Amino acid sequence: MIEKEDEPSDDEVRRFDKKRKNKKVSNAEWVSTTDPSARITKLKDGRTHLAYKAEHVVDIDTELILAAEVYHGDHSDTKTLCDSVMEAQTHLSEAGLEAQIEEAVADKGYHAAEQLELVTSVGVRTYVPEPKRRGESRLSAKPVEQQRAVKGNRRRTKTAKNKRLQRLRSERVERSFAHVCDTGGSRRTWLRGIDKVRKRLLTSALVRNLGLVMRKLFGIGTPRGLQGEGGSAGLMQLAWLLIAAMKNLWDTHARLGARPTESRLQLLTVGGPQEYALRSTGC
Repeated sequence: MIEKEDEPSDDEVRRFDKKRKNKKVSNAEWVSTTDPSARITKLKDGRTHLAYKAEHVVDIDTELILAAEVYHGDHSDTKTLCDSVMEAQTHLSEAGLEAQIEEAVADKGYHAAEQLELVTSVGVRTYVPEPKRRGESRLSAKPVEQQRAVKGNRRRTKTAKNKRLQRLRSERVERSFAHVCDTGGSRRTWLRGIDKVRKRLLTSALVRNLGLVMRKLFGIGTPRGLQGEGGSAGLMQLAWLLIAAMKNLWDTHARLGARPTESRLQLLTVGGPQEYALRSTGC
C-alpha cells in the first residue's frame, strides 16, 4: 500500500501498469505498417516505442561480446538465459577454444525456475537475483530439479561474491551496450525485419570486439583514438601495425602448432536495458 505523499518506485509502477485495464497500446491491436516485426515496447523513461530487444553475453575478464542476439520487443527475458549461455559456449567451441563457461550472472529480469534448472543441468552456476513478487511463493509446486536450482541460486546470491559480480555486470555489460548503441550508432535502425536488425547488431558487436583486441595489441583502436592520430596518417599506421601483428601471429602458430590451453570463463549475460532497445522505423 502506497500513501499519497509517498513516491512509488520504478518496480512498483511497472507492477501496477501490468494490471492496468484499458491500455492505449497493445501488440495484439497495433501492427507497424512499415516493419511488422517490430513490437510496441515500453522504455525505461515511460515512453512507448516500436522496437526490438537486444541482448549481449559478455566475458567478465576480457569484456568481449561472446554472443549478441535480437528478439522481438515484447519477448520475455525469462525465456532466454539458457539459450544465451549455450550460444556463447558454441561460439567459443567454433573459435577453437577449449574454455568452458562455469558461471552466469544476470539481472533479476532473467530469474525463472525453468531457465535456472536448464543452466544448472549443463554445469553452469547461476547468480540471478530474485525479483520481489506478491503473494506466496509457488516454488513448492515445481519439480524437484527446479526447486534445487532455485535454492542453489538463492544461496549464491546472498554471498559477497555475488555483490562483486553484479557490480561488474552493471559496469561491463552496460558499457558494451553504450559502445554499441551510443558510440556505435546502433540505438536506432532504419532496417526492416528482425533478421536484418540482427545482422546489424552482430556487425556492431564484431567491430567492438575488434576494437578491444586492437587496444590490447597496439594501445589504439577506437574511432576517437584515430581522430587523435591525425586521420589518414593514423589509418596508415594502423594498417602497418595490423599487418605486422598478423605476420607475428602466423609465425607463432606455425612454430608452435599447438591448440590453446584450457581455461575457465566467468560469463556475464544480460539483456539490454529498455533504454537501449533497438528502435525501429515507422513509429
